[in-house]
Amino acid sequence: MLEQRWGFLAPWCSVLQYRVNFRALEDAPPDVWGAQSRALHVLLPRRAGLYGELKDEQSFQIEFQNTREALSLLAAVARVDHAAWKFLLLRYCGVDLGSPGDEIFETEIPVRFCVVIEPQGETDLIQLCGVNQRRYLSEGYVNTLARIAELGGIAQNAEGVDLEIPVRVNFNTSTTNMTNKMTIEPIQNLVNIQAAEKIIREEWESYNWSLENQPVDAGMMRCTLVLEPMIADLRGFGCGNEIAETMARFVGENVWLSQLSLKAELTYEGNQDVALMSFRQMMAVVFDATRRSRELANTRYCSQTLACSDPLQMGTVSLHWESALDPSEVGAMFSALVLNQTARHLTIRMRMESNNRGNYKYWWKWVAYAFFSKRAQRCSALESLELAGIDDVDIEDVKVFSAVLAAQHPEEVICGCRRGRVAERDAELKQGSPVQWLLSRNDQPQSEPSIVKFGSTIPHVLTFGDDGESTWVNVLIPGFGHCLVQRSDLVFHPARKSGAIPTSLTSLTIRFGEVAHPRLNGLPLLLSACGTSLRSLTIQGSAGEVDANMILQCCPKLRNLTLQKGWVIVELDLTEARTSKQQITMQSFKWEDVAALASELRNSNSSLARCVRRLSVRLTGMNQADNTRWANYGPVLASYLNALLEMLMANDYLEYFKITVPPQCHEYADYFRKHHNKRIRQGGNLSIETKVALLSVMLARTKTLPSLKKGRKTRRKKPVRHSLHVLTHMFEFAADRVLRQVYFH
Repeated sequence: MLEQRWGFLAPWCSVLQYRVNFRALEDAPPDVWGAQSRALHVLLPRRAGLYGELKDEQSFQIEFQNTREALSLLAAVARVDHAAWKFLLLRYCGVDLGSPGDEIFETEIPVRFCVVIEPQGETDLIQLCGVNQRRYLSEGYVNTLARIAELGGIAQNAEGVDLEIPVRVNFNTSTTNMTNKMTIEPIQNLVNIQAAEKIIREEWESYNWSLENQPVDAGMMRCTLVLEPMIADLRGFGCGNEIAETMARFVGENVWLSQLSLKAELTYEGNQDVALMSFRQMMAVVFDATRRSRELANTRYCSQTLACSDPLQMGTVSLHWESALDPSEVGAMFSALVLNQTARHLTIRMRMESNNRGNYKYWWKWVAYAFFSKRAQRCSALESLELAGIDDVDIEDVKVFSAVLAAQHPEEVICGCRRGRVAERDAELKQGSPVQWLLSRNDQPQSEPSIVKFGSTIPHVLTFGDDGESTWVNVLIPGFGHCLVQRSDLVFHPARKSGAIPTSLTSLTIRFGEVAHPRLNGLPLLLSACGTSLRSLTIQGSAGEVDANMILQCCPKLRNLTLQKGWVIVELDLTEARTSKQQITMQSFKWEDVAALASELRNSNSSLARCVRRLSVRLTGMNQADNTRWANYGPVLASYLNALLEMLMANDYLEYFKITVPPQCHEYADYFRKHHNKRIRQGGNLSIETKVALLSVMLARTKTLPSLKKGRKTRRKKPVRHSLHVLTHMFEFAADRVLRQVYFH
């Protein structure tokens, strides 16, 4: 059917063959469920052939236009028939989507393209996303697009469809053929892409004000490739001077990124002070304290992107942190993060030396201050934090974390300063003022202080530990951490009015490293100190005991909880339980006992069964070549599989289930796949507007209203009264049902 209906697009798809692949984004490791953020990556035509020979310009431009138009036609098909879009990618474009039944194959492929721009290829980006895609259209493209509109059911007299197709540049240092990470050429390529973004914006601004900009004809479609903020993986640059200066210019000129990856390391270029200064400058600009307008950026997000997110200037930031950083660099990094207005989502991936407990304590102090302190709640835009690679959560480390949050003057606790007589104050540092920026490892002034002077006014400086008299004052400077400045160089701001402090950070993910037995005795104290604002919590990779009931007590606002213990991963939706104030008990079974877990989830009266939405079980943790062990393990495994099948038959709330088994058990595949795409009762909640509309009718009071006609009265029909129990079930059945996903590996 799809072949007959859409086969006419085969010649267009052949243009894209071997040019499109569906793969994970760089620096996007699997989530707790093993899934990765994927996108359609497009290899644009190149001027140089396979053996280095150069194509003539006319042939290249024809090939480039065919590629651009083929991408637009595919997106147009996705707009009218998503199944056909996937069929064309698989059948004619040669995109590897796995096999039927695989999770990747079942994944909905978003209509968004990622492109890699070759060095000095910024003109190609302008050709791809600039106004030429409106001005120069081949006859074959126009006719094919009209046929797609007709097959899509767009009536000839209907309003035309103006389709925006998101395109993102994927800049990665590994794609720049960089032999030396300190060379200027890769950074220049990044600058050239930014220059192309500006040209594209100026082209469209001029076009939109011209007579060329006309509405789409009735019954037709128009496709426009829209350049969204780029994906920038800058790990190969480290925090060197050139990339720090480039990022400073980008941030100041309102360049936007959708995803940014950095490596927080010192990049020595022969001068230690230059390396230290570059690192601090990088942290200060990436996590800038100024929120800039999306409308004034060179790139823009499509409406469908903004419908599900509200990104800031740096998009999603991934920070790779090395344990070799000195405490002063740690403080510099987190002093910028506490004021961050460039990212809502941050991942810190770290490798910390477990034998250096002092660094652990110092790190936890700054984590508390940067993400959970009152200043962070007041000043930071961060909503989601992931801490990956943690070795343990030891009670002694978390005590300092808790102490910072409990302190009235946390800056003094972190930096070990004496209690000041003057309260903390926000200030600006005057241009050209001397700053002692390299203090000792104990945050004390050095006998021969290192002085730096900034070429502009520095805002958002916080004084602390101030005795009110001394010439030099303790301050936190964003990106530079604890410094000393002269009192006369500070311009103080009026104190803010006290009031309710808004809470920003609501999602926390903790991913443990590869430590066999991490210490978790500090987890209760950690969550009791910071859990009151959390609505989503994920704890992954813990081989130790995690008390789920403790988590629920420490996080009263929690709505989503994901836990991985051993071979079991479970996600709970606590919304209904929190609303109805139900008690959820998780101590009636052991997580490692799959049969007991299946039995609990099979019980329709269990509050836990009603909360679990996603479940993954991995049963491949043994040497399959050992027949003796298999003889003992096989029957146990069979009992687990049978118990899980019974659970799937009885449970009406589980939306996602994945099981991984040894090769000896693959005969169970068909039994599990029978439950795939099964319609279950649990669906999406009705909107508040829908519920209010229904209740306003059902709970309306009976009134006698005078009629306009003399002597007549109108009586409303008395509404039917229902109990809360009945109303709850009415809302449940009114909600759309969902299809359960089951994957067998």
